[in-house]
Amino acid sequence: FPSGGAEANEAAMRVARRFTGRPKIISHYRSYHGGTAHALTATGDFRTGFVESAGGAPPGFVKTMNPTDSHHFSFGVTDEERAARALAFLEEQILCEGPGSIAAVLFESVIGSGGAHIPPRGYMEGVRALCDKYDILMILDEVMMGFGRTGKFWAFEHFGVIPDIVTSAKGLTGAYLPLSMVAVRTPIKEHFEANPLGWGATFHAHPVAMAAGYECTKYLLEHDLPGRVARVLEPIMREEIARLSGKYASIGEGRCIGAFGCLDLLDPRTGAPVQRFDGSRCSKPEAIATFRAALRANGLFGFVRPPAFHIAPPLVIEPEVLLDGF
Repeated sequence: FPSGGAEANEAAMRVARRFTGRPKIISHYRSYHGGTAHALTATGDFRTGFVESAGGAPPGFVKTMNPTDSHHFSFGVTDEERAARALAFLEEQILCEGPGSIAAVLFESVIGSGGAHIPPRGYMEGVRALCDKYDILMILDEVMMGFGRTGKFWAFEHFGVIPDIVTSAKGLTGAYLPLSMVAVRTPIKEHFEANPLGWGATFHAHPVAMAAGYECTKYLLEHDLPGRVARVLEPIMREEIARLSGKYASIGEGRCIGAFGCLDLLDPRTGAPVQRFDGSRCSKPEAIATFRAALRANGLFGFVRPPAFHIAPPLVIEPEVLLDGF
């Protein structure tokens, strides 16, 4: 039980490398795994440059393409095509890198800060099959999605897979206190009962944070918050995101799973993203400034990083309050 998501992912990668004796971790280009050295190197967006530019990026990381569409690229027009081609691409990478050199894949079950991208049907199942085929561990990062955010306790439940290692953080204590977690399957647990893990942290399993995590998890289960998300919040999210996408030319695709959604912000003159994810090449800076100001003026606080606009309400929000936000 580390203190935050980055620490949890650092621990998961350490576990995978020590358990397998292999160095490499495969992660997605569109991903975020935390701000510490290994977690940020595993990250697949501009923030990786923060560690690379300082000359401190650790070795042993390989990036693969996400199965979901971007503005420039797609693996296909149907979920089946996207999943099949992305999996073939991933398997080719595994073979080129050498399966015996790869400790684990580290994927977000649903892409979080990279845009709420949901993997196509069959993709996560195929990743699980490739990991089994080549004896590679499957780490799923549920720092954002775990503990009910997607309408199930774990996002990976939507895909019928079980990872070898799962990490989570934010929902564990509802952000009342800093606490994260790393869970492993039985063979890994038994291995480290007889062998040193080689990882630790100053506030690991802090008793006050653990008490908060216990109470929050108990409340989540007793009040079936994942079920509430699926029954009450997700229908509103889907309807309102679709409404906004259809109403405004400056909004491209919108998507959600449970109580986690995103709108793609476009320049309506070109249909292209209004700016790059790192904030550069903004084609309408005055529009972004106006949008931010309007959110503040209406008392809305959100994750505003164009070209993505995230929508992630509290799991206990009342329907009328959620509708008012939209």
